[in-house]
Amino acid sequence: MYPTTKRIAFFALLFTMSCTGIYAQQKTTEAGVEEIRAAFKEINSNKTYKKETYTFDAPGCVEDGRMEYYLDKQQIVKIKETGVIGDGGWDTEYYYRNGNLIFIFESLIGGPANGPIQKSEYRVYVKDGKVIRFMDGQKIIPADNKAAEMTATGVKLLTARTTKKFAEALCGN
Repeated sequence: MYPTTKRIAFFALLFTMSCTGIYAQQKTTEAGVEEIRAAFKEINSNKTYKKETYTFDAPGCVEDGRMEYYLDKQQIVKIKETGVIGDGGWDTEYYYRNGNLIFIFESLIGGPANGPIQKSEYRVYVKDGKVIRFMDGQKIIPADNKAAEMTATGVKLLTARTTKKFAEALCGN
């Protein structure tokens, strides 16, 4: 083989191996997302969960805060957190499987009193404690600090049920 041909063959092999790795990772991510979507549908279709509701306020963070814990036996499968502050409000749902956070859906709405209403939605897919997909609306974006904060909050809310320190879990107070 000529030296140039060897280099071309080497780079072609390197390119093929990296593309194969990327494809395998995407396939694994898609399988994880589909598994989470199936769990989401299963949790939301079950109407037999026990529901515990708590209210709270945290000045400067949450007005009219509300926590709803959905339990299958004593296992938390869903937490719905709602609140308002100023001219905005939110609903955030956290989903769990076997005590582990798997999915977060957050819907925000608000805006200035004289301006247009703005809406935002975020989705965080979590597998084995790691964010595998983060979405802003329908757009897949790289996981950032917002995804990390949402995930950390979802974990804190599991223990907040027993301590009733919701403001501490949500606001860091």
